[in-house]
Amino acid sequence: MGTQNRRLDPVRTLGDSFENRRLILQAELDAKKPIEDRRKLGQFATPTSLAREVVSFGIKNMDKPHDIKFFDPAFGTGSFFSALLSQADADAITMATAVEIDPLFADAACDFWNDYSIKIINADFMEIEPDEYYNLVICNPPYVRHHLISPDRKNRIRRKTEITSGVKLSGLAGLYCHFLLQSIKWMDEGAIAGWLIPSEFMDVNYGRAVKNFLLKEVELFRIHRFNPGDVQFEDALVSSAIVWFRNRKPNAQSVTFTYGGSLEFPKEIKDISVETLHKETKWTRFPCLPQRSEKESSPKLKDYFEVKRGIATGGNEFFIME
Repeated sequence: MGTQNRRLDPVRTLGDSFENRRLILQAELDAKKPIEDRRKLGQFATPTSLAREVVSFGIKNMDKPHDIKFFDPAFGTGSFFSALLSQADADAITMATAVEIDPLFADAACDFWNDYSIKIINADFMEIEPDEYYNLVICNPPYVRHHLISPDRKNRIRRKTEITSGVKLSGLAGLYCHFLLQSIKWMDEGAIAGWLIPSEFMDVNYGRAVKNFLLKEVELFRIHRFNPGDVQFEDALVSSAIVWFRNRKPNAQSVTFTYGGSLEFPKEIKDISVETLHKETKWTRFPCLPQRSEKESSPKLKDYFEVKRGIATGGNEFFIME
């Protein structure tokens, strides 16, 4: 387990030229690994503009923006930390810690951020315990599908997630679900968390446990879903969402759902009642579509066909046609 912790230089000196250097480093590291290997670890870097937008939104919604204790459990080369340095006041960042599983990226990140006060831990986030607690958690967790996780590791992760969050996830859940649920033990009371994750959890069966956690155990206050046609990651064709919650018992009566455009300037916006969210199994209908009536009786596809989720075959050129 490698770490580094140094003095934080004034953040106002961290300009676009510094971020450009980080992007060059990111490209160099990506080029050293085949795309298949990066997919196994879910390594898809967050674009600079998106990282800055997410971090800015998080800071604006913090209870204590003057005392930022930052944590990123899937660091990469540090897109969110770089964004934090460009968005926050210099004296507001009092602590910063990150975890990176890949030693290639962890070592490069330690060298790159050598002059900045961030502790970078080279470890599997699923295997370590916190020694500090944080009030701003921002993460683009690894998008690793369940069939790419070995059975032994999957069982260990599922047990730990249940112990940590009280949620027993399906074996079909992707690794990002476990990251979100296990991060709760790293968070201070009232801490804010922003998760850039696939929007599929909002509709699929294994996502029900995650949604139940978000409604009952924390204060979910915003979900922004990007237009599927506006792919956020060039090398990962997934529809993305940003999920925001605070680590405290919920007391709000509604959650703000936004769609399209950007996090700050969405094309659609609507507050959906918590009561409705408990009843609705498909959250991606919000905010564009209204709540479905409980008496809705129009025919559904399941009335005529047995519908099953497709399997991953690796032969997309055969099964996916224009």
